[in-house]
Amino acid sequence: MRGFNSWSGRRRRTVAGAGAAIAVIAGFTAYNVASGDEGRPPRVDFVLGGGDDIYAKDDKQAIRGSYAGLAAAPDGTVTLFAQENDGMVMWQRRPSGAVKRTGITGMDSVTAEQAAVSPDGSVYLAAKDLWKVTPTGKAAKVVKGGCEKLDARTAASTFCTGRITGVAVAEDGSVYFGDQVVWGDVASYVHKVEGDRVELVAGRPPRDDEPYSRSNPAVQNGIDPAPGTKAGDVLVTDVFNSGWLALGKDGLYWRTGEGIVRIKDDGTLSPLVAASAPGRIAEAKGPFESVGRARDAEIPRPSSTGRVGDLTLLSGRDEVYYTDAHGAYKPSLDSAYRWQGASSATQKKLLEESSRGKLVHRVADGELSSVIAGVQAIAGSDDALYAAVEGRPDDAGKDPEDLSTAVVRVELPD
Repeated sequence: MRGFNSWSGRRRRTVAGAGAAIAVIAGFTAYNVASGDEGRPPRVDFVLGGGDDIYAKDDKQAIRGSYAGLAAAPDGTVTLFAQENDGMVMWQRRPSGAVKRTGITGMDSVTAEQAAVSPDGSVYLAAKDLWKVTPTGKAAKVVKGGCEKLDARTAASTFCTGRITGVAVAEDGSVYFGDQVVWGDVASYVHKVEGDRVELVAGRPPRDDEPYSRSNPAVQNGIDPAPGTKAGDVLVTDVFNSGWLALGKDGLYWRTGEGIVRIKDDGTLSPLVAASAPGRIAEAKGPFESVGRARDAEIPRPSSTGRVGDLTLLSGRDEVYYTDAHGAYKPSLDSAYRWQGASSATQKKLLEESSRGKLVHRVADGELSSVIAGVQAIAGSDDALYAAVEGRPDDAGKDPEDLSTAVVRVELPD
């Protein structure tokens, strides 16, 4: 396997982990309801959508349609996919503030679990299949999902897996995707696409009668790998809570269910979230306040809402951000986690009518904290965190354009 030394990113401090114990979620909920105005609420700035005019060119611009995908490039270009009545569209905002809307051809009614920007400006979407959308809006399927077992032939055109959930793109254009088999021999993997070839990077299938519990060293090493554990030797079985990727100069981060591991240049794993001692994780008292050592934390399984997690890396800040989908929250306007920064009536209305969303966590210098609640997805550039929010009025029907979608930049501590 080619090393990761071609990946972009500034020189990083050691990131010790990312994760959230169920105690963190419970503590967040209680504090969000009862704590009033204590703590410093997160501030957001709207960068796409939030207005009331679909034809406007400034902060009055509205984006109609349901949320379908979010990605951010290292330079801060933000891409939002939305589903409209007549098909999917791609909205992009450049660092200059220029906004462009592009209709998508060849792909419709797709919601990405994760998206990533290629150096050539194309965007890859992990949405059961792996899609590539060019800057002109032309979509094509790169790798197929929907198969009942892993068909591990090396040609991308014939490779097939069960479900593709994560994607990350390297500086040299190589594409890494997280995928899983959800029938029979359940397991999660990481593969790499280079040209027309697919290569296994991490994960293996279960052996006959092999246990799926953490008493199995192969399962335990997928969450809390022992020194020298090879990426291809672990069995990741929590498939509906795994598969998301983020890349940095020091390796590829892989969400493996209860934990997050880093695949290093030499093909071995190191723990990021390891569920080492979840009982040591304290209750959250406010945004960006440490609740303990991230390596001790455990990521809870998602609830039955159909939401999935996210994973992103801000290489310029040496920080990992992720969401968990165990609970569902609305952006709050009257608590310690209220979304400050909505300045116009339409922005405030969007937040008040928003769909319930996920809870975001940060890992910085090995410490874990909660950040903001009620997001549909997150994506990171070199030094900025973006979140998508979807407005869904009570009287919204099945028409996608009854909904509105926006992207905010979350203000981060210095």
